[in-house]
Amino acid sequence: MNKIKVVLTAIWYPLCMGTYFWRALEQRDDIDLIVGGPFTGDWIPWNYGCHMPQKYVKVPNIPLPKETIHQRIPSSVIEHQLPWEADLWIQVDAGWHLSTKPKAKVVAHVQTDPHVLKGLYSTPKGYSDLKFCMQDEYRAPDEIYLPYAADDTVCYPMPEVEKIYDACLIGLQYPTRNDLVGRLRSHGLQVKYTTGEIFDEYRLSYNQSKVALNWSTLNDIPCRFFEGMSMRLPVVSNVVGDIAKLGFVEGVDYVGFTSLEEADQKVLKILQDIDLRNWIAENGYHKVMEKHLYKHRVEQILQASKLI
Repeated sequence: MNKIKVVLTAIWYPLCMGTYFWRALEQRDDIDLIVGGPFTGDWIPWNYGCHMPQKYVKVPNIPLPKETIHQRIPSSVIEHQLPWEADLWIQVDAGWHLSTKPKAKVVAHVQTDPHVLKGLYSTPKGYSDLKFCMQDEYRAPDEIYLPYAADDTVCYPMPEVEKIYDACLIGLQYPTRNDLVGRLRSHGLQVKYTTGEIFDEYRLSYNQSKVALNWSTLNDIPCRFFEGMSMRLPVVSNVVGDIAKLGFVEGVDYVGFTSLEEADQKVLKILQDIDLRNWIAENGYHKVMEKHLYKHRVEQILQASKLI
């Protein structure tokens, strides 16, 4: 079988958006994959910079120095190290991209953070054959919607784990999230609320919880929304426009709210009704498994590239 030659470039932290595409691509037996870009070892920029467990460090085939994150790097720097010319070159852009168009049959650009980085995408948008935006709210007419998703090899149910928390939210601690967690704790609820847990520790904390919390701050759907469902948990989230566009039904697949007071009431309600919790968790789980994993997003890119 002639494999599709794919180059994947991004900033390589122990956990970054590119990680999910890397994992999904390497699971396919029809892909010959080479990964390159700035590599930071175990360092990640969360909370002004911190170090992750060494077990989560994954070294790209073509690592560039950490300092190149802030430099304009031409595609030739990576091209010269390739054994072939790519059929598809995917740039997962969380603030870093090549300054010139890579040599490939198809060049695809994925905007991971258009809610904060839209203005930085003009160069790769100008030279890319395919332009993907991961947030529909910030998508231009010539861009293809490629939503966030879940990685079911990382975020999956652990029914053997004891529930020791009422709710869980692992992520950056914005004021709205702080307010919600504070309100829930005022009722005596046990809420796991932290930043920095990834992969195994992240999955364990959520599986030890009855409810997965989400509060989007800029009208986007973060990975956390899909990940909670992929762990077969009821997700309680603020309502943003993208959710309905993706086919999720409020009150069926997740529990929605539009204010702190409503969030507080709905978390209390679902904690008191185990049958409702299980029903919503099951609905959300099946919807994510069917359409919203990173393997589905990779399939979408390959199809748009007309390589499959």
